[in-house]
Amino acid sequence: MFGPVKTGVMRNYVRGMEAVLPTGEIITLGGKVLKDNVGYDLMQLMIGSEGTLGIITKAWIRLSPRPSALATIIIPFDDRRKALAAAPRILQEGVLPLAMEYVEKRIVDKAARELNVVWPCRSGEYQLMVILAESSEEALLAECEKILSLCERAGASEPLLAESRREQEEILRIRSEVYPVLKRDMVDTLDVTVPPSMMAQLIEEIEEIGRRHGIEIPVIGHAGDGNLHVVILEKDGWSMEDYERVEDEIYEKAVELGGVITGEHGIGYVKKKFFAKYVDPRISKLMKSLKSAFDPKNILNPDKIFP
Repeated sequence: MFGPVKTGVMRNYVRGMEAVLPTGEIITLGGKVLKDNVGYDLMQLMIGSEGTLGIITKAWIRLSPRPSALATIIIPFDDRRKALAAAPRILQEGVLPLAMEYVEKRIVDKAARELNVVWPCRSGEYQLMVILAESSEEALLAECEKILSLCERAGASEPLLAESRREQEEILRIRSEVYPVLKRDMVDTLDVTVPPSMMAQLIEEIEEIGRRHGIEIPVIGHAGDGNLHVVILEKDGWSMEDYERVEDEIYEKAVELGGVITGEHGIGYVKKKFFAKYVDPRISKLMKSLKSAFDPKNILNPDKIFP
């Protein structure tokens, strides 16, 4: 739902695993040790393999203490580029949010209406939603003050600070409703990732693609890591080939801006043709060699990733 900034992605918390190989052999990778530099990192390779190299049967996960002090700040802007430019500036201030999301008011307003509530930040069409989590109220207050001070310098309108648990939960509830609301008319959702400095440009490129084809393409972004969720909405009279042409144009723009075609969802079955087009053939060849080494009879998920 949210792009983790402070904690990072789930794979960072996997300490070890048991996996069954296509040959039927059972192997254990990683464990309780904090450092392991013995050969290749096969555990991380297995995590990213989409079930094509082995079946994970056990996993040892590192847990973190639940933060005791939480706050959510919504920072409104009248300019998209200013909004997204503020995200790296927050990190440069030494603030490490739990999550930092880019939302557009027209989209969260629609989600709020579905819940019969009102999105609390009424100014600024382009907004950053910053979730802070610290171990003490003093540390949380220091981070809030840094962000609020930055807002003035970054050209933001009056930010909204939600300190109570009830206010925070209401904001998260509305933000979580965005996907179900859009899903009703959704054909597909992409999760392209670009360098964070390129997010505004890619969103503008996507808007231009939408205008050119006469199709609505809402975008929600993880402002902390450059990951954009691009929602392709249904258009009367269109075939899947029409939608795939639009997706191809979006992928092409993302790659041109130094990005990749998927940051979270993976390749699976539906992105295979785009994998073939946008992944360096030399890298693809290495991946296929690994697949052959692990699974010479092509038993596990034979139709995933590679066309």
